[in-house]
Amino acid sequence: MYRLLMLFTFFFFNHVLSAQNEEPVVLHTATGDLYGSLIVPVNRNKFDLVILQAGSGPTDRKGNNPLGVNANSYWMLAHELVKNNIASLLIDKRGIAASKNAGKDESKLVFDDFIKDLEDWATLLKKDKRVQKLVLAGHSEGSLIAMVAAQKVKVSKYISIAGPAKSIDQIINWQLEQQAPILAPAADSLFKRLKKGEKIDSIPPLLSSLFRPSIQPYMVSWMKYSPCAEIKKVKVPVLIVQGSQDYQVQQSEGEELYACNPRAGFSIIPGMNHVLKKSPGNFAEDRATYTQPALPIVPQLVADIVTFIKK
Repeated sequence: MYRLLMLFTFFFFNHVLSAQNEEPVVLHTATGDLYGSLIVPVNRNKFDLVILQAGSGPTDRKGNNPLGVNANSYWMLAHELVKNNIASLLIDKRGIAASKNAGKDESKLVFDDFIKDLEDWATLLKKDKRVQKLVLAGHSEGSLIAMVAAQKVKVSKYISIAGPAKSIDQIINWQLEQQAPILAPAADSLFKRLKKGEKIDSIPPLLSSLFRPSIQPYMVSWMKYSPCAEIKKVKVPVLIVQGSQDYQVQQSEGEELYACNPRAGFSIIPGMNHVLKKSPGNFAEDRATYTQPALPIVPQLVADIVTFIKK
């Protein structure tokens, strides 16, 4: 009986604390509602707020996706920031998780849709009287989305986390050169044709997932943005954070992005990988961290973000 009472007390108080810290938020759009979680400090009526834009693919508000990522990285980051009286908005992108019904047909989705969504989220949260500084942060692909949105809506600061400096066609070509060099020349040729405005119908089978007709409009709209060019246009204070053990966006990308805007703050975090966790140091073991939701994120990431926001 005593044990049951203790278990009830444990779950009751954890539920109450969670309810106090998390507020559901809805953004109404023309094609459906988008959903997010606002993680706020308890008993604070004023706080700074980070809106975190997720990376590529079907990545949800916690930083997970069904393609092999169950790391809870964004969720952990938000709950570490809130300990420092910094709130976070975590978002399910259109077409993903709770925002699934707001998804467009793949052939009609473009990169600018995500930029507009983030602008609208920022505009909505700026109406919250509790918010003092409003900061846009983007992880991986989200780095570029937040970077462009920070030029379009008034915010206090911008943070790039594991964001590349090169355009997506250059990144994919580089990845293919490393992992499947036989495919790299064909991919480079297809990207060049897309840039010329051609619609590609004949695609090598091994490249069909990258160049299928329905995704070509999104790829064309993504390619037109160069992170190096866009970060030069950001007028608010900038922080660029990059992990030294990131196998998806290498350290050199962070260094190149910083060279494009040397006024920015810049931090290379030793040992941090792409899912913001400590890498064991080799590729196979690094990939294992992508499916370890209890493994903590690297503390220096939190410290660097907190210092940047509060200064």
